[in-house]
Amino acid sequence: MRWQERQNKVEAAVYDVMDELSDILSIKVPYYPEVWWLGRSIDTNKLCLSGYLQDELEIRNFAGISYYIISKKMVIIGRCTTRHSILEESSHAFHFITSDISYKNRSQKDCMCLGALVELFGFLGARLVGSDLENPYEAFPDLSKLTKQSQKEVRQKLIEKFGDNFDIDDFFVHQQGYGLADRIYFEYLSGNVSASRLRRLFLAKMSSVDGAINCFVRLKNEFWPHDLSQAM
Repeated sequence: MRWQERQNKVEAAVYDVMDELSDILSIKVPYYPEVWWLGRSIDTNKLCLSGYLQDELEIRNFAGISYYIISKKMVIIGRCTTRHSILEESSHAFHFITSDISYKNRSQKDCMCLGALVELFGFLGARLVGSDLENPYEAFPDLSKLTKQSQKEVRQKLIEKFGDNFDIDDFFVHQQGYGLADRIYFEYLSGNVSASRLRRLFLAKMSSVDGAINCFVRLKNEFWPHDLSQAM
């Protein structure tokens, strides 16, 4: 398949996902993001990214990683395209564009909690439109309820497993976000969480002081309380 044909298919798939989420959650999509499939034929300079974004793109492109560039409102679908990667990155774009949520003017801890919530919405959105990808973090202990000493021990074990370049912060936001997304989704399927509540969550800006922290803690206490292990 030629690059342009694949590009058109990927772009249409992203917009279809956003439209489906719009129908499920009754949230209007004000506009669509740019979508790029990074096939072999594309010159990444065409994306007109600034220096650090271009550097990041090169790193992720080499690894075949898909992601959403918030500041550019751009969905990047890596060469290792999977159905789930399209669903999740489309969900990220849907969440950021419809809520207009931002990382600006937040404390480091609030940004960390917002990062976990962003991953929650990406994974949950993908679930809502049909992703059957199993949570790859389910086998790991819930880092948020470990003592500092236990966290050090777990971190060392993770470094031993994944290597010296292991990013504990990135692991944390994905582990927490995916874990909460799974739990909320199962409650939604059981009829215990309504579509209107999901709508409110997706649209929440959490712009007050410690807004993301407070939202994260409330969801943790409700859906992943401390007396439950991570395994379902």
